[in-house]
Amino acid sequence: MTISAWTAEQELQALRDAIKAYAPSFKEQPVAAILKRVFDGLPVAFSTDKFGNVKVVAGKGRPVLLIASHMDTIASELPFSEDAEFIHGRGAVDCRPSLLAMALATRRAVVKGFTGTVVFGGIAAEEASTDGIKVFLEGMAEKPDFAIFGEPTSTGKICIAYKGRVWLGLSVACRPGHVAAAWIHANAIEAIVEFYQELKDSLQATVKGKDLTPYFTPRASITTIHAGAIPNMLPASATADVDVRFPPGTKKEQVIDAANQIRESIVKRYQAIDPGFFMSIEVKSSIDAVRVSQDNVACEMLAACIESAGCEKPSLVKKTGTTFMNHIGAFFGCPVVTYGPGDPSLEHGPGEKVAKKEFLQAIDVLESFISRMAKR
Repeated sequence: MTISAWTAEQELQALRDAIKAYAPSFKEQPVAAILKRVFDGLPVAFSTDKFGNVKVVAGKGRPVLLIASHMDTIASELPFSEDAEFIHGRGAVDCRPSLLAMALATRRAVVKGFTGTVVFGGIAAEEASTDGIKVFLEGMAEKPDFAIFGEPTSTGKICIAYKGRVWLGLSVACRPGHVAAAWIHANAIEAIVEFYQELKDSLQATVKGKDLTPYFTPRASITTIHAGAIPNMLPASATADVDVRFPPGTKKEQVIDAANQIRESIVKRYQAIDPGFFMSIEVKSSIDAVRVSQDNVACEMLAACIESAGCEKPSLVKKTGTTFMNHIGAFFGCPVVTYGPGDPSLEHGPGEKVAKKEFLQAIDVLESFISRMAKR
């Protein structure tokens, strides 16, 4: 059976369809269906796992390339639109272009033929959880020789480093009371604020006196807080999320230990006022930072492919976020980088858009990587 290559217009249409499909975390089925269409009729093994991840295995033997991105977006819709240069809409940066570029590059490689194995992954619920990538990696029988995770970097940039992350859920319970008698009560909100400030101070103490870039600076941020419903009453409970990002050299266990020591100190202080005062910490997610050598084989090969595709001169970047590159590197210990089309400064915002030319160039780059990987 002859398998036809897709035209650039067909590839762009797959991207349009994916951006039009509203698929936030845990509701990725419309995007999984588009990926199924991309691979229909090809000699590949297409499957979905219990979490909703998509997996496609193409080719056989070594080398093995893991190429993956995530299928979901944040839970915030944007209208779809298109002009001569750009496609606009939710996911037009994060992360449908990276996902589709990887799928379509794999499709091209299968149609033309290549040496080795490509494992393509469409990961579910990246915006809300790390469970999807954990299920996907634990279910892989293949051991990759190198990996590329898809996130927007722009077609000329390769990301070689991400910060680590510890996501803490705080919960406080205490005796409620009238605000006019605040001095005889614990304040659940103030306890959370104190925890946050002391954790920030603890992190800053590790880099005191050093003039560091944002990537090398540890940072804690409160991202949610819920407490109280009556303006003149001290609440009986409060919850919050605290997101800590930290560079190589700091370990997740250090952050968690510091958080627990601060919690113990706060509990001791507040129980002097309210013996029933309670504060708990749930570690919702944790992963160490990742930083790979610019001389690693995946980085060198990808840079060569970027140059050959006529993109801007390749450059290496470090990002202050955390992505599944951290998890892949920790799980397999193989050379891993992050790459994908789109301007990362537009992620999650109201102006998400991707240039059609950039998207097609990214497919060229990734297809070139697959075709060259056996010649490394």
